[in-house]
Amino acid sequence: MVVLLVTALPLAAQTVQKQRLPLRDETHLYQASKPTTPLALFVLAPQRPTPRGVLLLLPGLGEKAEDVFQQTSLAQEAARAGLLTVVPTLNNRLYLDSASAHYLDDVLRHLLAQYPNMERLLFLGGFSAGGHLALSYAERLVGDTTRLPLRVKAVFGVDPPVDLAAFWQVGQRRIAQQCSPLLVREGRSLVATLTQAFGGSPEQVPAAYHQYSAFSSSSPSGGNLVLLKAIPVRVYCEPDLAFWRQHYCPTLQLADLNAAHLQLLVACLRRQGNQRAQYLETRGKGRLGRRPFPHSWSIVDAPECIHWLQTVGPEE
Repeated sequence: MVVLLVTALPLAAQTVQKQRLPLRDETHLYQASKPTTPLALFVLAPQRPTPRGVLLLLPGLGEKAEDVFQQTSLAQEAARAGLLTVVPTLNNRLYLDSASAHYLDDVLRHLLAQYPNMERLLFLGGFSAGGHLALSYAERLVGDTTRLPLRVKAVFGVDPPVDLAAFWQVGQRRIAQQCSPLLVREGRSLVATLTQAFGGSPEQVPAAYHQYSAFSSSSPSGGNLVLLKAIPVRVYCEPDLAFWRQHYCPTLQLADLNAAHLQLLVACLRRQGNQRAQYLETRGKGRLGRRPFPHSWSIVDAPECIHWLQTVGPEE
């Protein structure tokens, strides 16, 4: 039995279960307000004995796993559609390394053991850095179909950074612009994290940035993105440049937002024949609590997204 503890969390008429795994967080996959060592997963099961598949949702950097169920109704809509939703405690990665990939493998194997008769379909999605992880993990599973007995049906990202080399450059620009102290700190953290992880800048070690990016805009095939040329892919964004200029930095440009490379990602997939790759741009939907904030889960129309997940599938 791999579950050490199951805790029920109320969510309207449905129940989210926290299930802890006997895995210590040796590589700091999860940032929490209280010290925690066991890794866990939050699960919302459908009201049917045999789920029609799994929806894996990945939090943004620093976002609590359980908060995903409050920030978006994707899990509730998925449950109504017969899908099992899982949100793992993984919120401390900009890119998919071996530790985070193996943890996600363990999470999905655990669910397969719990629901041995469920349909072996996997849907993936994530917010911000979690969206980058979702795309990268989908690429890894498509590239190695022996890794798990699950079939990747579709993947989406909610305003994710997808090209780490370009993201490093964004960090440098935020430092140079010297606008909002928050953006300067973020830029310094971003540049330091990637430089330390890969051993240098994109110019010094381009292969490392290429290896760990879901999309490489410098490559005609998009780098790892070529693995998704037959998989339905969606990326959502709300590039409200006026908002960011008003509240954070008046010199910000569209290139400083994720939208620019999300457009390039979809264009790259479409050039390779993937007509089910979609770039969805919203206006005025982004909110964080009661205040407008364009970088948020709320830009996703949850019922429509779940309908899309159910009606598309990879080419045979």
